[in-house]
Amino acid sequence: MGPNALSFYRTARRLRAAGVPLLPQVLSTLGERLHQTRLDLRAQLGEGVELGYGGIGVVVAPGVHVGPRTFLCQNVTLGERPDAPGVPRLGADVMVGAGAMVLGPVTVGDHAEIGANAVVTEDVPPGAVVAGVPARILRRKPLPPAPATV
Repeated sequence: MGPNALSFYRTARRLRAAGVPLLPQVLSTLGERLHQTRLDLRAQLGEGVELGYGGIGVVVAPGVHVGPRTFLCQNVTLGERPDAPGVPRLGADVMVGAGAMVLGPVTVGDHAEIGANAVVTEDVPPGAVVAGVPARILRRKPLPPAPATV
């Protein structure tokens, strides 16, 4: 099995941060073409982020922040809305279902779950499970205890 969309993205970001010209964009474009995905190099994808089905159809716009250990299913869109400039910020351990869209300057809290084909245009609290068009809170999950500090 060859490199996936995230490996192209992460390699291109490292090269870009190192000041390498042209090659980061070439790698990004190659990753897009091979995996039918768009992970903009100006987006920030945290450690442990995973893409379902290799990221087919996933679009992550410039400036989007995706927290660590977040899972994006296929055909997810994270981007702007024409009527509300700004992009989403997803917390840690978020799950975004297939075909869901998170649009505009919204914050999705840690451990939230977004149902398949949901359209999120408002903030989602930590631990909330949302679904629908527009997305509505269905329930709230208990949050895991905060790690102990020494």
